[in-house]
This record gives sequence, structure tokens and C-alpha cells, in this order.
Amino acid sequence: MLWGSYPAKIDKKFRLKIPVKFRRELPETEDNTYFVTSDDGRCAQIYPIPVWERVAQKFQEPPRMDPAKLKLQKFTSYYGILTQMDPQGRILIPQALREKAQIFGDVIVMGKNDHLEVWNNQIISKSLDEQPLTDADRERLAEQGI
Repeated sequence: MLWGSYPAKIDKKFRLKIPVKFRRELPETEDNTYFVTSDDGRCAQIYPIPVWERVAQKFQEPPRMDPAKLKLQKFTSYYGILTQMDPQGRILIPQALREKAQIFGDVIVMGKNDHLEVWNNQIISKSLDEQPLTDADRERLAEQGI
């Protein structure tokens, strides 16, 4: 499982060096290939191919023309690239996504159970400050046993 967050850097060739802790936890993929995308343009999401294939399969299931499903597919296709992790543990972040999410220099890599998210340090910090976990959120989570 991919949990926690670690600082990382985007290098001059726009590659992210995946933190060692996450590299150890990422499932093996054929040819070290990953799908890097975003569902909203605010952060990069790095999916091991087997995980992304499960998500992509849902696009093929009925109802195929669901507006929310089509919108998600548009975002993930626009921002997405298949890329390989090099032997040093680096993955390319697509240009359109780097620019939109302001992912450059020092970043935060967060584990999201089965994939990773890459955030601009200032943007994620501001988001956490502006959208704290509320009592209503805590009640809703308690109803779900969390």
C-alpha cells in the first residue's frame, strides 16, 4: 500500500524522482511502464499499469455514454501519457499537466493506496488550510466506520 507523503524534486528534464519508500511499494509493471495523468489538473496522478487498466475498464462498462464518465475520460486522456520509470526511479511528468498543476522544482508525493499524487508544495498546503476536515466530515466518516 502506498501511504504517507515524501518530498521530491522535478529535474530540469521534467522528470520526477519517485521517493525510495514508494519505489519499494509500487507493484512491478511490465517494462516499468506507468500512466501519468490527472482527473482535474490540480495534481499529477501516477498509476501502475495494472491499476490504471482496472480504471480504464470501467470506461467500457455500461453506461458508456454517462456524462461524468465521458468527462473523466476527457481529463485523463488530455493530461495522460504512458511513460517508463528509468533505472534511477524517474518518471516524466507531461507538459500540459506540469503547467496546469504548477509542478516543478520541489514537490510533495503522496500515497493514495494504489497510486501516487504529485502536488506543488504551496498549492497542497493552501488547500489543506482552506479545506480542513470539519466536524460534519468526521461524522460522515464515522458513519462509514472510519
